[in-house]
Order: sequence, then structure tokens, then C-alpha cells
Amino acid sequence: MNMQKISPNEPSNTFADRIKVLIQRVGSVTEIARMCGFSEGVVRSWRDGNTDPSRARCVTLAKTLGISLVWLVAGEGSIQADAIASGEELPNAEASANRHRSKLRTAADTLHASGMAMDPQRLNTALRILQSELDLAESRLTLADNADMLADLYEILGPGGSDVDAGEMVAFNQRLHERVKRGRQAIA
Repeated sequence: MNMQKISPNEPSNTFADRIKVLIQRVGSVTEIARMCGFSEGVVRSWRDGNTDPSRARCVTLAKTLGISLVWLVAGEGSIQADAIASGEELPNAEASANRHRSKLRTAADTLHASGMAMDPQRLNTALRILQSELDLAESRLTLADNADMLADLYEILGPGGSDVDAGEMVAFNQRLHERVKRGRQAIA
């Protein structure tokens, strides 16, 4: 995942232009599709200006990529989410998720600089496992709320996902269960 800095003056008059900026930032159509759970064809269709995404998909894009929803939808303001760019306090769960997303980006940039890369297959597997766990628990928590858990799961899966430590996986599931339980209590 190559998270390049994009100039705020990048031309982004149309939604397709903004998708092209995001593709540059993330590295590929494939990577955006994997990160967000979309098909590559859908992302290409947006890039080519053939279709526009639903509101729900725009929200998913903005949250997953840590960008401003207003910039994504209307092309106005900064590409970065306003609260992050201005240093304003975010609610604790969102601030924590943004910190963990930032850690994932930093780790990916470090790996990329050292000649290694974040394994997209491993990341995709971690994303699917975590989403499945959240769905099974009927949790209102999102992947964005659990970026730290995603990072932990990515590490547990190890290279190729073939050397998984069962004890670490059990401990991961227990931590996730506690988080989902706290989330339900907060709602009640």
C-alpha cells in the first residue's frame, strides 16, 4: 500500500478525478477494492466516469482511506478529514481508529521503503476475518472502529497466513469479544 502525499491542488473537478487521486494515493484500483470490499470493476467504473457510488459506498471509501467525505463527494476542502487535518479532538473510538490506521500506513510505508510491501492477500484475509467476526456478533462496530484489531490480526496471520498461532488467535477472539460487549453496553 503506497500512501503517497497528494497535493491539495490536484485537479479534482469530477468524482472520477477524485477517484484517480485516490488510486494514485493508495497505489492501485485493486488495493482500493480490497481495502473497501468493492469489486475492481466498480472502482474502475468510478475512475472512468461511467457510474457514481452510493452514499454508503462513499462513506466506506472516506472512512477506510481516512479522507474527507466532503472532499470525496463534492471536491471541496482538503482531502484529509477536517478534524484530523485541523488537530481537533475526535471522539475516543474514532481518534483511536485514526491513530491505528496511521500506524498501519506508517508500517506499510516503512515496509515499502525497505523494499518489502504489505501483503495485500494477507491484509484482505485479515479484513474478511474481522468483518466476519463483527457480522457474526451482530456488532455495530465497524472496521474503522477496530483498526488496531485489524493490525493485530494481520500480525497473527503471519507471512502467507499459513503459520497461525492458535493461542494468539484465541486471545485475539477474546479481546474482540470484550470490545463488542463493551460496545453493546455503551449503546444500552
